[in-house]
Amino acid sequence: MRIEGTIHHPARGEQCEYCVVIAISNEKGEKITRQVVGVGALQPGERHKYSFSVELVPVRPLPKVPPPRT
Repeated sequence: MRIEGTIHHPARGEQCEYCVVIAISNEKGEKITRQVVGVGALQPGERHKYSFSVELVPVRPLPKVPPPRT
């Protein structure tokens, strides 16, 4: 999954702050985790582009190690 977006500060007024928050919930809607992964500021007229991705990686079992000889 990949999501891209842009935030834009209007060309008037003061700078504003932002924070990037990631929240993960299970299929029941129960929150598993919530983390702030970035903070920053936008100056008037400034624009920032963001992209987020989620990658699935298969879990491989560890090789069986024989017990040590005694």
